[in-house]
Amino acid sequence: MKSDLRREILRERLLLSPRDVQVKSSIIMQTLLGLECIKKAKCVMAYYAYKNEPDLLALAHTLLDMGKQVALPYITDDDDIIAVEYKGDTLLKSNVFGIAEPVIGSESEQAEPDIVLVPGVAFDAYGNRIGYGLGYFDRYLKQSDAYKIGICFDLQIVPHIQAQPYDVRMDMVITESQVLGPL
Repeated sequence: MKSDLRREILRERLLLSPRDVQVKSSIIMQTLLGLECIKKAKCVMAYYAYKNEPDLLALAHTLLDMGKQVALPYITDDDDIIAVEYKGDTLLKSNVFGIAEPVIGSESEQAEPDIVLVPGVAFDAYGNRIGYGLGYFDRYLKQSDAYKIGICFDLQIVPHIQAQPYDVRMDMVITESQVLGPL
């Protein structure tokens, strides 16, 4: 059932035009910037958009302009995610999935975000999430005390997701028209 839902939502999301993605992403960004938790955060982990996900790159640069530390996920050789600082001009490379991530080098440093903006395929109003099915974010979030904000478009909100013991619930979910939470 999760795989059918995943396929259906991904198909719908891929049908969004680049303009729709841009407009909706901008609305999500403005909502995020209005949140007290974002205003107070020292370090926010964003992500690099993949396959029509809400694009948070402009948000990352705005947060940097506000003097905040920004991190992006990096997939290690052990198939885990770590948060690596992003400085705006940080060199990026495509990982095994074709998603941009920081190049690890002498200037890269691991970050400890107090907020993680989490992409996903589907979310429900209770903070449950369906990702791409490989568990990268769930493994990372299980070990993090960061406040977890799921980021998606309205079309990705579903009535109910049957959570598994290894799934990590979001503290809040934000779309272009809704703020669900704190949950």
